[in-house]
Amino acid sequence: MDGATAVFMPAQAEVEEIWPRDGRILIRGTVAGGDSWEAGTLVVRDRESKGRELLLPAAGADSRFEASIGLDELAAACSGAEQTWDLYLKLPGLAEVLRLGRHLDDIAGKKKIFTYPAQAVAGMWIEPYYTVKDNLSVVCRREAS
Repeated sequence: MDGATAVFMPAQAEVEEIWPRDGRILIRGTVAGGDSWEAGTLVVRDRESKGRELLLPAAGADSRFEASIGLDELAAACSGAEQTWDLYLKLPGLAEVLRLGRHLDDIAGKKKIFTYPAQAVAGMWIEPYYTVKDNLSVVCRREAS
């Protein structure tokens, strides 16, 4: 390798598309640095409550993944006036979950650049967004009465 040093890059769940519509949030992406797999789990984890999470199916082919969050199910899990859920991908054979985000492009600061429509479900507004670290999360806010 002519004196070059190999650098290990852990697998990461790289989001490519987010489609919030029709009562769900569809997420498509790739697993960079990971092996091929066919089925995994989308972990929707309450940021404030340790251990509170929804486990949803994630389909895969080669290094690609697709998962969907049903907003009725998410709204039913929301208990406060505002609740944030962080998104992870659990793959067979990996001990750690992979945080969903978008890091391999040339765009930093996605929180201020990309916005997605909120959907009204069961008295709540539910909206996906990028965090300050360019990870993907979902916020649920109760409608003002």
